[in-house]
Amino acid sequence: MADGAERIELSVPLDDAFGGVIRLVAGGIAEQASFGFEAMDDLQLALERLLAETGEQERVEIAFEIGDDGVRALIGPVAEGRLSTVLGEPDGGTGTLGLRRVLSAVVDSFGVEPAGDGQIVVRLEKLGTARL
Repeated sequence: MADGAERIELSVPLDDAFGGVIRLVAGGIAEQASFGFEAMDDLQLALERLLAETGEQERVEIAFEIGDDGVRALIGPVAEGRLSTVLGEPDGGTGTLGLRRVLSAVVDSFGVEPAGDGQIVVRLEKLGTARL
């Protein structure tokens, strides 16, 4: 994202009761980036699926960056173990909807960055035209 990106940060309990809050914020971010409904839904789905795989974590930090070229979400730090394993698994056969396959379908790019102490930060990027 460009240096002039707007940044929004959340610290959210990883509890089903707060899933709607994360979805609402992601929808608002997508609206700010001038995403259509499908792109907004893609961003929300990517976050939901990723957070469902984080394991036994109580809270998660999510930073959204809205730039001229779209939205970047940074999720973490989260425990590396389970999430790295799930992200590293091959896509599998037809009909298999693993995390890697879902992310490949709904975001333009994703990656993992080390955060130290067995933690990682997951980066999701959805390209589009932002209207800041």
